[in-house]
Amino acid sequence: MPDASLLTTRQHERTQFVRCYTIGHAWFDYDNSDWTPEWGDPLVLRCERCGSERRDTIGATGNIVGRHYFHPEGYKYDKGTRPTKDEFRRSLLDIKRREGRPTRRRSGKRVS
Repeated sequence: MPDASLLTTRQHERTQFVRCYTIGHAWFDYDNSDWTPEWGDPLVLRCERCGSERRDTIGATGNIVGRHYFHPEGYKYDKGTRPTKDEFRRSLLDIKRREGRPTRRRSGKRVS
């Protein structure tokens, strides 16, 4: 992959997808006026890295009574092609190296 500053939009999106698959989404609450559940209250979260959206329907007592995810194009893998968690972690370390971000290695010293 080229220098991080020269990534195409598609390549940049893929690096963000790898981060989300590896460490989870970076959710923030989001107001989406395009969606209102038939009953209950809407709670919409959006990932600041990949743009995935999670739409929860909240019941009267605060319990989640419905949840749906909406992912950007290219986020999902075809059946049987999704890398393992180990492969995602390796990919993330490779991306960080290409971006010039250091990865910490254990020194073998115990920290108390």
